[in-house]
Amino acid sequence: MNRLTFLIFTFTIVIIGGAAAWYLVDTRNDAFGTSEPTASTTPTVTDELSIYTNGTYGFSIFYPEDAEVSYMFDASYHLGSNWRENALPEGVGTPLVAFIPYSVESENSYPRYFNAMVRIGASTDPAELARCEKIADEQGETVLPDIEIGGRTWKAFSFQSAGMMQYASGISYRTLFEGKCIAMEKVRTGASYREDAPSVNDVSDEVLDAEYESLAAIVQSFTFAR
Repeated sequence: MNRLTFLIFTFTIVIIGGAAAWYLVDTRNDAFGTSEPTASTTPTVTDELSIYTNGTYGFSIFYPEDAEVSYMFDASYHLGSNWRENALPEGVGTPLVAFIPYSVESENSYPRYFNAMVRIGASTDPAELARCEKIADEQGETVLPDIEIGGRTWKAFSFQSAGMMQYASGISYRTLFEGKCIAMEKVRTGASYREDAPSVNDVSDEVLDAEYESLAAIVQSFTFAR
């Protein structure tokens, strides 16, 4: 068990114990009718972990304290900025939060860029609700075994896209909760360009793979609080 996983396990017990006394607060505008967020907070739980809580959608999740946190989804060459990957073009949803604990960018070493992130979106669109827990096989998804996260069973689907020496891949975890489709995605995006001479600044694929796999600890810290 790595340190991040251990810390998440330990402090999840603390947070669960205090959840009944702590009113969850929203951390961004609710696109489904709320004009302004009620409040926002990401309190530091330890020197290495923080917690994000969302009262509107009723969940909390741990993330590394030094991770970049964004309330919009940035598009890359093969990853869109919609509320989840493979959402309907005409579907309506809300990007809630993205945690990016690892990213690199360079002009002359490998990789030119790489991002490992966990992002969470939600939708109440009837069309999106109907396909929330179904495979989007026409968009290249592959069914994975169901996974238990926070005491709840989620559907899991892998996705990937590549071309022009760039790629995006990951796993979309989806579940229906209180009339909403919640999508949590473990994602990596990067450039596979390798024509530069070897450099001391190169990052090995083994390191990049390990950073991507470490996102599982963030995913597993997700809990619905009601």
